[in-house]
Amino acid sequence: MSLVSLENVTNYGNLSTPDDQYQTTTEQNNYEIYEDVAGYFWKVISPIIFIVGITGNTAILIALKRMRFQRRPPLIFLFALAFFDMIVLCVGLSQYWVLYTFDYNLRLVGQAGCKLSLFIIYWSMQCCSWILVCVVFERFLKIKFPLKYMRLVTIPRCVRIIIIVIVLLAFIDMHLFFTNGITNRDNEKKCTSLNAQYLQFDEYVFIWIDMVFISILPFILMITMNAFIIHALREYRRWRDGSVPNPMTADRMNRVDTNLTIMLLFTSFYFLLTTAPISIYYAVDSYKKTRSDYDVSAKKISWTVLYLFQFTNYAMNYIVYKLSNKRFGKKRNLRSSRRTQQGSVYSVDTMLTEVTEGSINSELEQPGQPNGDSMPMDNGP
Repeated sequence: MSLVSLENVTNYGNLSTPDDQYQTTTEQNNYEIYEDVAGYFWKVISPIIFIVGITGNTAILIALKRMRFQRRPPLIFLFALAFFDMIVLCVGLSQYWVLYTFDYNLRLVGQAGCKLSLFIIYWSMQCCSWILVCVVFERFLKIKFPLKYMRLVTIPRCVRIIIIVIVLLAFIDMHLFFTNGITNRDNEKKCTSLNAQYLQFDEYVFIWIDMVFISILPFILMITMNAFIIHALREYRRWRDGSVPNPMTADRMNRVDTNLTIMLLFTSFYFLLTTAPISIYYAVDSYKKTRSDYDVSAKKISWTVLYLFQFTNYAMNYIVYKLSNKRFGKKRNLRSSRRTQQGSVYSVDTMLTEVTEGSINSELEQPGQPNGDSMPMDNGP
C-alpha cells in the first residue's frame, strides 16, 4: 500500500460525523460554563459568607467579653467556638476567594505556608465540631443531672477540656506537616501529597478519619444528647401541666419548650447537612477518578457548591442566636442593664433556665413531691 493510500485510510478512520462534532462542541461549551459558574460562586458568594461570618462571630466575641465569659462554663465553650469559626473563615474561605478572584494561590507562597494552611484548615474545622459537642454536652449535663451540674462543670475543667480537644485533634492532623508540601509536576506547582505513598494514605485512609472526626462522630454524639434533652423537656411539660397553677406561666414555658426542641433539632441536622456532603464527596472522588475535562469541570462545580455550603456552618452561629433570642442584640450594648449582662447570650441556655424555672419554684413549695434526684430541676449557673 502506498503512503498516500495509507494516509487516506488513516484520515478516513479519524473522520467524524456532524453529530460527533456537535456533541464535542456542546461538551466543550458545558465545560467552559461549569468553569465560569464555579469561579463566579467563589468570587461572589464566598465574600458574602465571609463578611456575615466574621461580623457575626466578632459580635459574639464582643458580647461574651462584656458578659465576662470566663466566669460561666457555657460561655467559655461559645467563645472558643466563635473563635475557631473565625479561623476557618479566615484561613479556608479567604484563600479560595483570592485564588479565583486574583488567580493567586496563597498556599504556593512557600513550603511552610502550604503545610501550615492545610493543617490549620483541617484542624480548625474539626475543633469547631468538637467544641460544638462540648456545648451540647454541657447543656446535657445541666438538664439531665442538675444536682450534680455545679460540682461537675467548673471553669478549670471547661478550660482543660478545650485544651485537650485542641491538642488531640492537632495530633491527628500533625502528619500533614510531613506528608504534604509544594510539588512541581508537569511544570505546575501544587500544594499536595509529596509522593505516591503519602497520596495513598491521604486519599484512602485520612479521608475517612477526617469524615469521622469532623462530621459523623460529632453528629452522633450531639443528636444522642439532644434526644435525651428533648425527652427530659417532655417530662418537664407533663409534670408542669399538673404542678404549675398559673395557666399563662405554663403556656409560656410550653412555648419555650417547643422553641428549644426545634432549635436543638435544627442545629444538629444543619451541622450534618453542611459537613457530611463534602466529606462524602471527597471519599467518592478518591475511588472514582475522572479524566475528561467535562467530568473534571462538573466535579469542580459540585465541589464548589458543597464546600461553600459547609462554610455557611461557620457563619451561621450569629444568625441562629439572633433568630432564637431577641435579647441577643441588646446584650451587645455597652450600656445594657445588669440584668441583661447577666443573661445568657446562648438562647438554649436561657431557654433551659426558663423551662425549669417554674418547676423548681413549684417543687420547693410542694413538700409532697419526690426529691431532686427523681424530679426534673435546673440548677445551672
